[in-house]
Amino acid sequence: MSFNFPLQEPTPECKAHFESTPWCAAIFNDPTLQAFTAREPQRKSFDTFMAKTLATKDTIIFWQSFRKLGAQYSDNVTVLSIGGGVNGHVDTCHGGFIGVVLDEALGNAAESERPSDKASMTAYLKVDYKKPVRTPSKILCTAKVDRKEGRKMWVSGTIEDGEGTILTTAEGLFLVVEPVKPLEKL
Repeated sequence: MSFNFPLQEPTPECKAHFESTPWCAAIFNDPTLQAFTAREPQRKSFDTFMAKTLATKDTIIFWQSFRKLGAQYSDNVTVLSIGGGVNGHVDTCHGGFIGVVLDEALGNAAESERPSDKASMTAYLKVDYKKPVRTPSKILCTAKVDRKEGRKMWVSGTIEDGEGTILTTAEGLFLVVEPVKPLEKL
C-alpha cells in the first residue's frame, strides 16, 4: 500500500477540542492508529470545497483522520466536529453535506491506494441514510478499501455517533486516473 498523505500529529487545538468527548479521546490515544492529514495547506489550491469553503467555525470546525496500522488495504477513521452551518433541518445535517463528507472520506481511502503518479476519482457513490446526523456534534466517519482490481477500487464507509450507532452507510467505486491538468487562466 502506498500512502499519499503526510503523517501529521493533530494540532494542540484540535486535540484539545476532541479530548472532552471520551470516545474521541480514545481514538486520539489508540496506538493502532496513525494520524494523517488530507487537508494540508497545499491542497487548498485545488480541493477548495473541503479545505476552504467547508472549513469554518460553523461548518467543519475540526477534522482529524487516522489510518489503521497493519490493514491489508487503506482503513481510515476520521473524527469531525460539525456546526449548525451544515443544517438542512433544525439541528440536523443536510443530506448533501453527509454525502460530501462520505465522498471525501472514501476518496481519502482510495487516494491512499493509488500509485503516486496517478489520481483517483469517484465513479459511483451510494449513500444510505439510517438516522439523522444532529448538529452541533462530533461524529465518527470510517472508510476502507474493500478490494482492488486493476484501476478500480471498491470502498465502503459509515458515519456514526461515536457510541456505536450507525447514522449513514456508503459504498463507492473509485477509479485510478491520470491527474487532471489545471485549466489555463483567461
